[in-house]
Amino acid sequence: MKTRNAFATLTIYVLSALTILDFVSLHKVQAESIVEAESIRDCRKLVTGTYLTTLSTSTNFGRVRGIITFNRDGNFVTTASIQSGVPNIPPFSNVQGSWKCTSSKEVTATGLDFNYSTATVPGSITRSDFRATFAPKDGIVQATATLRSFDLNANPLKDYAPVQQTFTFTGQRIKP
Repeated sequence: MKTRNAFATLTIYVLSALTILDFVSLHKVQAESIVEAESIRDCRKLVTGTYLTTLSTSTNFGRVRGIITFNRDGNFVTTASIQSGVPNIPPFSNVQGSWKCTSSKEVTATGLDFNYSTATVPGSITRSDFRATFAPKDGIVQATATLRSFDLNANPLKDYAPVQQTFTFTGQRIKP
């Protein structure tokens, strides 16, 4: 009987120790997740807003301006001054997509827009992949965008297409 009681007591101690270790480890993971979540919330607060942008890459069609809005829910929309079309670029719609924080002051984003057909070019979809960094105190965004063009029947979120164009832009936050 003593052996049985000793074994039962030992089993309870071992299970209690394992439970306590799991409990402590669980809180450690939760604490790290909370810190990461705080950083993302801070990033969302710093990034959210509307910016007047200027294309930094030299073009043969003059200065290109745009407006990009990062919504707190992770969606974004952008429009550009050349959307009605210029030589070698057909008219296109607003870019709409989603973004996420990759650090406290950096985001990545993916957006889609439609290129409207012309007499010489069929309609298509463009996927734009962005990486942007923010200087919140100055209200500045600097970004690089990579564009890929897809046939209207393709899936631009899964299919492969070569890079069509890469450009950079800077922007100033529009304050009320």
